[in-house]
Amino acid sequence: MAENSSVQSLDRAFDLLELLCRSRGGMTIAALCVQTGLHKSTVHRLLGAMASRGYVQHDSVTSVYYPGMRLCELSGYIVDNLDVVERARVPMERLSRETGETVHLVMREQNEIVYVHKVDSVHSAIRMFSRIGMRRPLYCTGVGKAILATLSDEEVRAVWQASDVHAYTEHTIVSEQAFLREIAAIRREGVSMDNEENELGVRCVAAAIPDYSGRAAYALSISAPLSRMSNERVRELSAMLLTARDEIAAVLGA
Repeated sequence: MAENSSVQSLDRAFDLLELLCRSRGGMTIAALCVQTGLHKSTVHRLLGAMASRGYVQHDSVTSVYYPGMRLCELSGYIVDNLDVVERARVPMERLSRETGETVHLVMREQNEIVYVHKVDSVHSAIRMFSRIGMRRPLYCTGVGKAILATLSDEEVRAVWQASDVHAYTEHTIVSEQAFLREIAAIRREGVSMDNEENELGVRCVAAAIPDYSGRAAYALSISAPLSRMSNERVRELSAMLLTARDEIAAVLGA
């Protein structure tokens, strides 16, 4: 009985922590109670326990709770321990230096991608809105579509049907048939494009990083403002991207 109670408390604590991480500007206990349906005393007790370990911060003036910096510390350890990230650092830095553009490495988690490493362009004052740990759906990102193209048609359809498909921009593909045609084209061409589907004014070219089986859980991309991503420039960047991708893929036995 005590074990069940402990597991329930742990679940509730994670619910609160995830709500705080997704919030903008933090949340009060009252707001957390409304969101979770938990009693005020339960929320207060769990927040206090997490605050004591640095996972939550509390502003005594506004009574607002925020995610604590302990989460950032742990996320850094996780990224550092990802062998693919470590092996990708040098090729990514070289690719960004040679192209002058922002380079991303993402990892698949179910129907989403997670940004796990990023090298910002050193030649541009413009910064991509992406950040380490940020999630985006597979279906509307160049990196996500590149990963999907390494899977079977049945798996691709399953991801599409399980996704909350909606338009992030006016260019987002929201038709299943159009999406499947896009995946088929990626398989033929070897690279994937994000034509302002996820962020207006930004175009990306991406390539999956296959493992020994030919399937991919990671992908690499080059992102730049639309003004610097003509079709001719995309073809030039694609060749450089694939060279870096192949170097990283060798680590996975591809």
